[in-house]
Amino acid sequence: MCLAMAGTVLPALPARAASPWLFVNDVHFDPASRDRRPAPGGEDTNAALLESALAEMRRLAPNPPVVVMAGDFLAHHFKRADAGPTMIALARRFDRAFPRAQFVMALGNEDSDCGDYAVTPNSAFLRTVAAAWAPLVNRNGAAPDFTRTFPRDGFYTAKLPIAGVRAVVVDDTFWSAVYHDSCALRADPTPESLGEFNRALRAGGSERRWLVMHIPPGIDASSTDYLVHHLAIVPFLRPGPRDHLLDVVGDPARHVEVVITGHVHRFSYRIIPRRDGAAVPLLVSPAVSPIFGNSPSFLTADVGADGVIGNLEEHSYVDGEWRDVGGLGTLGASEFSGAALIKLQRRLERDPGLRRTFANLYMGAAPYRQRDVRNWRSYWCASTEFSSTSFRDCLDEGGFGFLTRRGVVVAVVALGVVGLVLAGVVVLVAGRWRRRHVMP
Repeated sequence: MCLAMAGTVLPALPARAASPWLFVNDVHFDPASRDRRPAPGGEDTNAALLESALAEMRRLAPNPPVVVMAGDFLAHHFKRADAGPTMIALARRFDRAFPRAQFVMALGNEDSDCGDYAVTPNSAFLRTVAAAWAPLVNRNGAAPDFTRTFPRDGFYTAKLPIAGVRAVVVDDTFWSAVYHDSCALRADPTPESLGEFNRALRAGGSERRWLVMHIPPGIDASSTDYLVHHLAIVPFLRPGPRDHLLDVVGDPARHVEVVITGHVHRFSYRIIPRRDGAAVPLLVSPAVSPIFGNSPSFLTADVGADGVIGNLEEHSYVDGEWRDVGGLGTLGASEFSGAALIKLQRRLERDPGLRRTFANLYMGAAPYRQRDVRNWRSYWCASTEFSSTSFRDCLDEGGFGFLTRRGVVVAVVALGVVGLVLAGVVVLVAGRWRRRHVMP
């Protein structure tokens, strides 16, 4: 499969150029598209957009030490028979673009030959992806156990080119609220997946960890706002795995320094509290795919010898050209750390101008409308609140379980209407029975 457009020529790589790290997410490549123009909003990534994005990445980071890709390589509504070949083709294309970079790659919910949220453990598909990714992930021997552990359930660890720092990569699709294995009858993969997660992040020692996965823990603010209109709170992960994840990441003895995810398609963050009063920063990397109205985007960042992320910048395809649309500096933050995000969160609450700046980054400078204050606060609350109850409390919406106060009212009214209809049907049927069977 050829991903390049005819006539597209990428610039030659310099010998040893200093270069930032790349964070590239939610590519959602559609090999069936034949449009020679980059995919517009409302569509997934086509070959023209992919080549344009790769050329811009190489211009900004010609020789990145690391490329982090946290899942969803395949398009929505994908022809599943092409899943394996497309994953192979994408791996080869990124390898040609960055032949010296170490890749840290996680699977997303779309990355399956079985269906959305339906990856099968120990499958031929996982073995195919493992073979395709191994040259990128295990570059310079960074992940020697990759081909042994990844085919089981998408899990592996890799040493990063920073002293004493290791990436722990998990496929948390298994922990999703909507995961299902429709292609094989197997036992629940969650216990084994969480077991590997626990062993990789065991307490003690001095090694620091980056956790890379596709789906962030917490609340899907966009679906809560636009799909169910605050009748209910929509979670990303099931409560059990979510709480376990937060407990492990929040344990200082586990040495988790940053969490990298995607899935949301927009640039954002989460703040995970740690038991010692500090916080672990979670980066939500934006999407190359513009299917949800966001501009195609990716991130560059400098990562210091101490593992701290700085100079984080978002690069977006807007009005037919790539632009640097801002980043941490635009928001007044010097680094992507828990302490810096806590300060940013406080400033966002009281500064409408800063909220507008963040909204621009959130959508990659695509048109963005705040419908009301409640709309903005949903996304602000989602940065720190991970359960339905705490999210509802942050919004002051009341209710119980996953239902808001409004949802409870609607549910009661709906049940009342159904009850009245059923009562009417019973009266009607009873009346007809009496007229037929009771003597006058």
